Amino acid sequence: MSARVRGALAVVAALGVATAPAGAQQVDRSLGVGFVFQGYSFDQSLGVDAANLFMIPVAYRQPLGERFTAELYTAWAEGRVEQADRTFVLNGPVDTRLRATYQATPWALVTVSANFPTGNARHDTREAVVASVLSSDLLGFREATWGTGFAVTAGVATAHRLGSWGLGLGGSVRLTDGYQPQADTSFSYTPGNEVRLRVALDRQVGETGTFTGGLSYQTFSSDEVDGRNLFQAGDRLRADASYAFRAGGSTYRLFAANVWRDNGDLSLPIINDAGAVVGDTVIVTSWQNVFIAGVSGAFRVGPTLYLRPAVDFRVQSREAGQDAGSGWLLGASADLPLRVFGSVDLFPRVRITVGGIKGPGGSTEGFWGGEAGATLRFR
Repeated sequence: MSARVRGALAVVAALGVATAPAGAQQVDRSLGVGFVFQGYSFDQSLGVDAANLFMIPVAYRQPLGERFTAELYTAWAEGRVEQADRTFVLNGPVDTRLRATYQATPWALVTVSANFPTGNARHDTREAVVASVLSSDLLGFREATWGTGFAVTAGVATAHRLGSWGLGLGGSVRLTDGYQPQADTSFSYTPGNEVRLRVALDRQVGETGTFTGGLSYQTFSSDEVDGRNLFQAGDRLRADASYAFRAGGSTYRLFAANVWRDNGDLSLPIINDAGAVVGDTVIVTSWQNVFIAGVSGAFRVGPTLYLRPAVDFRVQSREAGQDAGSGWLLGASADLPLRVFGSVDLFPRVRITVGGIKGPGGSTEGFWGGEAGATLRFR
């Protein structure tokens, strides 16, 4: 374990033994268990016939004192990619994530989380195909890599009132440790550390409306392979806004977001005829932009039942000449929260999607898919 991660663990330990001050609102203990299936069918010219993901996620939340809360998340997942007459499979437990939050003051929240490498990070050639397909930002699979090594994230968020506006400020640092990503080799891959900053505003509009807007910035240090720089990811900038309002017995929400990722630098070794590394060459990778917009609502369908439909549209674009994999997606979903009995809730959900992806040949080919799942929550 690297020194930078050991230093972050000291922060986790310090927060873990802190005594929670009195006066904060109590958080309920809860356990959530669910299943979800996501699947897509593609035009054969894209090189992949189908891709799907099945997951059984488990999440637990435990209050410790009046201002301290711990949350645990893990899951078992199986991803499949079909290519002509071949099927590639990647399955097993994913990484376990532990998060602790501490309400330091009524207007300041401290969060520390850790990613434990319980998932399969050493992929063979067939498993790497699954991880590559499922990592598409356009398709939005819930899991793609299973294992990413040990990491610690620490962050602080504050809120202030400026007249009729609410102002939120936040920042976090993520420190990562190395792991071996390939089953047939022994090199160590260390993802770059991440710094994230965010500012958000909100205010009431009229009697029933609320506007919220935010801006987030992410920057990364270089990814490394055996101590050598491999990839310098480009900075990311996210702008988002939403407007929520009530009309009669229903609520509505309009939302939009744009995520820009700047060009990155990929360093590749130059190897001579004898197999020795004699230098490096740098390739500039494409910028990427993802735009998302949609509308959601909650409509009363019974004395205590609300149907929550949503429609969203997503467009992913890349630099000309490196735009294979870019495209668009239109999705429609609905869920229906149900009180099963006592303090047990059930959240069934369905979603259908259609879209198009630009293939290696430059033409945009269609795909369609869907999602079905449910979560059972015990409070």
